[in-house]
Amino acid sequence: MSHEIEVGDTVAYSSTFVDRQHLCPSDLPSARGKVKVLRRLDTGVILADIEWNKPGLPKRVNVKNLTKTQAAALGQ
Repeated sequence: MSHEIEVGDTVAYSSTFVDRQHLCPSDLPSARGKVKVLRRLDTGVILADIEWNKPGLPKRVNVKNLTKTQAAALGQ
């Protein structure tokens, strides 16, 4: 799961995270991105800097809200 996410991985928002957002319509379910940097905070939280295939999504996301995916991202 999220603890296995590494730099270079293609990721998507986890289904649990998407389900909690109650946003409609939303780009979250179809968003795919490439992990560029992982940042460990003093609190132990790990944030991933993501280059998304959709505009307007946050650049930095808590890895617990992400999952690895095999789907192509950003021109792969």
